[in-house]
Amino acid sequence: LPFKPVKKCSDTKIFYSNGIEVKYDSVKNVLGINQNVPGARAFILGGELRDTTINFNGSKEEFKNLSNYPIDLRGLTGCLSLINMSLKNIIINSNRSSCEDSVNLINVTGNIQNINIQKSYMDGLDVDFSKLEINQANITDSKNDCLDLSFGEYKLEKINLSNCGDKGLSVGEKSFVQLGDIKVKNSNFGIASKDSSITKINNAFLENLITCVTAYNKKQEFYGGFLEIKNINCKSYNEKVTADAYSKIIIENEL
Repeated sequence: LPFKPVKKCSDTKIFYSNGIEVKYDSVKNVLGINQNVPGARAFILGGELRDTTINFNGSKEEFKNLSNYPIDLRGLTGCLSLINMSLKNIIINSNRSSCEDSVNLINVTGNIQNINIQKSYMDGLDVDFSKLEINQANITDSKNDCLDLSFGEYKLEKINLSNCGDKGLSVGEKSFVQLGDIKVKNSNFGIASKDSSITKINNAFLENLITCVTAYNKKQEFYGGFLEIKNINCKSYNEKVTADAYSKIIIENEL
């Protein structure tokens, strides 16, 4: 599908495919993106966004056999993608998704004040090659991972993840993550640190899971994973902690 530039501001461009409707409120600095056709996508490229709210509303239509799933012709996976840009005090809201990722951030720096994602076809939030701070994230009802962080440095304050089909938080591919408080419930795995990643968490509250925390090596080009948690409250059906021979998990206090 052809992609069309909508707006240019501070070297930031917005492109969208057929089936996407874009509205911008310049007074409130709110960008609304409505997906009227399943699988349609929007991309925000370059420059800086500051004090902006982005609302993505996915299609309400039932979708089957999407032609551009899981990736489109450009090799991108998100219904909403932010690429090669700086963010300052941003709010992102996403509801419904028919792509591999509801929201995909690639090579992004700066700060997200709040991100809320509901009803993802696969992953909720996928972040790659970025250096990013997130004050608060609420992600629910993802059929795969709720939050996937790769190849970057990430600082997160408060994370609430629920009804994740696979993992609540997945950290991989040589990432470094510092996290204040995380809550994960109703998922297979609570927290996974893998493939040369280092994940450090202050407080973890994990409930109704098969396995609370895990660290392992998945890809041969990396080592294992490291996970350190100061305080953990874990309620699992199967195992609380699993680590392979290449990985390490440290838990200071079990609440």
